[in-house]
Amino acid sequence: MRCSRIILSQALLLFVLMLFVACGQSRRVAQKAVGYTGEHSPAFQFYFLESVRQANAENHKEAFDLLQRCLAIDSLAPEVYYELGAYYAEKDSNSLAQDCFQRAVAINPANDNYHERLGQWYIQTGQYDDATAAYEYLYANNHARTDVLNILLQLYQHANNYPQMLSTIERMEQVDGVGEQSTINKMHIYTLMDKKEQAWEALKGLADAHPNDLNYQLMKGNWLVQNKRAEEAREIFVAAEKAEPNNEFVAASLYDFYRQQGEDSLAVIYRDRILLNRHTTNRTRNTMLRQVIRDSEERAQDSTVVLNLFDRVMEAVPDAAEVAMIKAMYMRVKNMPQEDVEGALYDVLDIAPDMAAARLELLQSIWKRQQWDEVIALCRPAQEYNPDEMAFCYYEGTAHYLKDEVDEALTCFRRGVNRINEKSDKDIVSDFYAMMGDLYHKKGLREETYAAYDSCLQWKPDNVGCLNNYAYYLSTDTPSAADLKRAEGMSLKTINAEPTNPTFLDTYAWVLYLEERCMEAKAIIDRAIKNCGSRNDNFDIYDHAGDIYLCCDDLPKALKMWRRALEEKDIEAEEAEKIKKKIKSHEK
Repeated sequence: MRCSRIILSQALLLFVLMLFVACGQSRRVAQKAVGYTGEHSPAFQFYFLESVRQANAENHKEAFDLLQRCLAIDSLAPEVYYELGAYYAEKDSNSLAQDCFQRAVAINPANDNYHERLGQWYIQTGQYDDATAAYEYLYANNHARTDVLNILLQLYQHANNYPQMLSTIERMEQVDGVGEQSTINKMHIYTLMDKKEQAWEALKGLADAHPNDLNYQLMKGNWLVQNKRAEEAREIFVAAEKAEPNNEFVAASLYDFYRQQGEDSLAVIYRDRILLNRHTTNRTRNTMLRQVIRDSEERAQDSTVVLNLFDRVMEAVPDAAEVAMIKAMYMRVKNMPQEDVEGALYDVLDIAPDMAAARLELLQSIWKRQQWDEVIALCRPAQEYNPDEMAFCYYEGTAHYLKDEVDEALTCFRRGVNRINEKSDKDIVSDFYAMMGDLYHKKGLREETYAAYDSCLQWKPDNVGCLNNYAYYLSTDTPSAADLKRAEGMSLKTINAEPTNPTFLDTYAWVLYLEERCMEAKAIIDRAIKNCGSRNDNFDIYDHAGDIYLCCDDLPKALKMWRRALEEKDIEAEEAEKIKKKIKSHEK
């Protein structure tokens, strides 16, 4: 990766230094050690290269032992100390790691790789003065290494050593020439040193070197504004507008200038010139709209002012889908009626039916109302406009699933899993397979059910909904002892994850009951009943409780549980008849 030279805030500096270090580090042991010459005895060469092979095979203990054998043969082999230093660094043995890196440098000071690794180590351990010395040594050996200068720049910034920062930038310019970024960095440093004239001269020199580039004139104007030289800035901006009256960046600069000077009427002129011009780039227009929203929030303006501006922009540029999307998001932030927000999102899709972000926002809103037909209607065209977006298959399939439309749901989920790749969201993929398993079970397809559940758990081993259903169906499907043991293990994971979930507790209790561990099952089913709360959809829990109490020779409690099951709203007629038969057969 190529690391940026931009001057950073102190808050980011240490993080960027570590990125520079990461750019330079390789795996602990490469195919051939850095600096290895092979100028050793055959025994040394054998042990050393074998250590490399073992390390590449992740056999690090064997590699370490072989390196120790190398030292016994030649105690002044720098490549061995280099490799041992990396080994100790991984083990957080800091003093040993540093000692090894320093020894490698001391034995072979001509090897830049050793110096660089030592410099990286100093940065990792916060020894910035030593790191600076190491990287200055590297630069002294090769003045073309701007990557080394990049790191030195950050090190000198960390030390607030502004003169050395300037010196480092000048050394960069000797290799790459004077550029925009280096000039901006120098300006920043001069500002920190309170040398505004030098900062101005640096910027002026850059602009003078590019007289036909209006952007540098705008940079001059913006700098003058920031440094309270407004009239000089005004002259530059006016001249820039005269040179290029249709330049959107000039208009943006004039908008900022007049707004900062409190000349709001003039600022509005340039704001509208940007927003209402069909030729303005989307990026500039959207940036301006966000600025308008920020200004409105800072001044606590009525939101209708902003919305009216949105309407004007959309009338002038009717195909600006991103403008319509920003409007919808603004309406949501301002807590406007949900139907109005949804209407704005539908407007976005009228302009750009392939804008997945707007469709997904709409889906999330409609989903909360449980309008499954509307969800399905919204998802279907997305299959054409956004064929690679699995989320639409997910929403449509789940809507069919919740409507108990088994075949339609399976069709959607199969379409979705055909689009799985290495970048797919594992949670969505896992849920795809989990629901497919549930649907296959409804169709009585045993092998397909378990295959789908297995696929679900490959993507997300802790999908508790899948684990619960898998365990329950496995335990009730003429199970073997091995099946019950497997079901028990899966069910136990669910109650460890959600110890108060009555459904998960019920499944675990039922598996224990089928294993004839009745007293353990009773303890768990009691917890399930305790956590049912005021729900009225627990007939299966009370039905199971009756069977478990009967197993524990507590017939009165079993009868009570079965009668309680008959009171539940979700009980079907067929299930009710089964429970009535159990009650009748056990009543005295």
